[in-house]
Amino acid sequence: MPASAIHPMLVIDAGNTSVKFATVARAGSLPRVVESVATPQLTAAKVRRIYRETKAQSAAASSVVPRVTEALRSGCPFISLIGHATALSFPTLVDRRTVGADRLANMAQAAHRFGRSVVVADFGTAATFDLLDGRGRFVGGAIAPGLRVLARSLTGETAQLPAADLAPPRRAAGRDTREALRSGVAGGYAGLVRHLLRQLPARHVVFTGGDARLVAKLTGLKVVVDPLWTLKGIAVLADSAAREASK
Repeated sequence: MPASAIHPMLVIDAGNTSVKFATVARAGSLPRVVESVATPQLTAAKVRRIYRETKAQSAAASSVVPRVTEALRSGCPFISLIGHATALSFPTLVDRRTVGADRLANMAQAAHRFGRSVVVADFGTAATFDLLDGRGRFVGGAIAPGLRVLARSLTGETAQLPAADLAPPRRAAGRDTREALRSGVAGGYAGLVRHLLRQLPARHVVFTGGDARLVAKLTGLKVVVDPLWTLKGIAVLADSAAREASK
């Protein structure tokens, strides 16, 4: 199939919290988000409706939730799902059977945009940090709790602590419980992020995911903040597969 025949394309980023649907008008175009559905509420019927309404010629998806993967397959039987067998334009040193589809999409966009020496930090329910080294190889990364999951777990496991304020802390030594929580949770999370980025050095640093802007503010780091990064990576992989199929 020629690459031009797959557009407009529906690209889908299915995470633990939400499933984002976007359209890509042509190769190289920016994804345009058309709908976001809470992950527990996604059904095959909703997938069929969205695909029909967008008038897409093809669909490609990254899913880290098995139930959602089945809904995508049922709602759009010919969908292209990123997996361990997906052809990549860059070498990997990871066990691809254990690496989430979203992480592969993030690295595909990193290779497409920068080529090498890139770390992509994706802040959602979990936070993933993945590295393309100086030779353009996906060498692996780190997985940590997402900021909001971390904050909720502290409140849920204690009897008297209130919900943590996720704004940047005013001071390290909080003068009441709420300030102390802000210092420990928001300030501590910023420290976690800075530590991992020191361990995964790269020329280019990208933050994506639902909490990317918040974490960038907490850390004060100068990074590329791009909430569409994973969707772009899904499109890159789909375009590449179409070009290969047309040869």
